[in-house]
Amino acid sequence: MDVEDYMLLFLSSWILIAALATKTVDVFLTLTLIGLLITLEVGSLFLSKEQKESLKPLVELLLVIFAIIVMKKVYEVLSS
Repeated sequence: MDVEDYMLLFLSSWILIAALATKTVDVFLTLTLIGLLITLEVGSLFLSKEQKESLKPLVELLLVIFAIIVMKKVYEVLSS
């Protein structure tokens, strides 16, 4: 198996475990972002530039969703 295969296996199992362990979409998306960032940081030496560029929009989308989740939680704390 190549390193890319191990990275895909890790990320797939991370997402599966996160889906089974969480009850809310907010926590699932946050854990998915964490797993993707870990995979990209650890495996960045083994990925080609094209592979990194193809994952960049997904990371950016998850970061925007994470920012919305944080703003929603801050609003809930401030409004109560």
